[in-house]
Amino acid sequence: MPEITIRPAQKEDIESLQAFEHGYYSEHVWQMSLNLDGGETTTSFRRVRLPRKVFVAYPRKRKTIFDEMDRAEAILIAELSERPIGFVKITAEEEAGVAKVTDLVVSAPMRRQGIASGLLLAGLNLAISRDFRTVMLEMQSKNDPAIKMAAKLGFSFCGFRDYYFPNQELALFYSRAAR
Repeated sequence: MPEITIRPAQKEDIESLQAFEHGYYSEHVWQMSLNLDGGETTTSFRRVRLPRKVFVAYPRKRKTIFDEMDRAEAILIAELSERPIGFVKITAEEEAGVAKVTDLVVSAPMRRQGIASGLLLAGLNLAISRDFRTVMLEMQSKNDPAIKMAAKLGFSFCGFRDYYFPNQELALFYSRAAR
């Protein structure tokens, strides 16, 4: 991983962060199967290889990520040579003791170098310092790179919700104890 610094975002950072390509490429998707047989309901997910690499649009509009920035628990920026190259947005569900990673974006040329993992670990440290019990990630079922990263960093699948994102896509949730 390149030598990065991570710091809190400032309002003057927003324009450069919005300029990043928020979408991503994926060669796999996690396909959900739901079985409502008799008195039992089962859900399973399986990783399916797509016929070709596809571009997946980010589920939120860039501008709305930073609306009401002061209501987020934190927005952290990864910088390389004093230039922003990624960010993570963390919101709080205080009564549940959950720090929720709602957005994690790295500029396209800097992807696959450990920057997202560094931002996520910084978010985990922030959650620990603020006494959250759990860190939760939300992601599209098409976001195979994020799903693999979550598993690598010790996060476990903990649920899903259909029509979750503004674009009506399915969300997968992964969590990890903050302590």
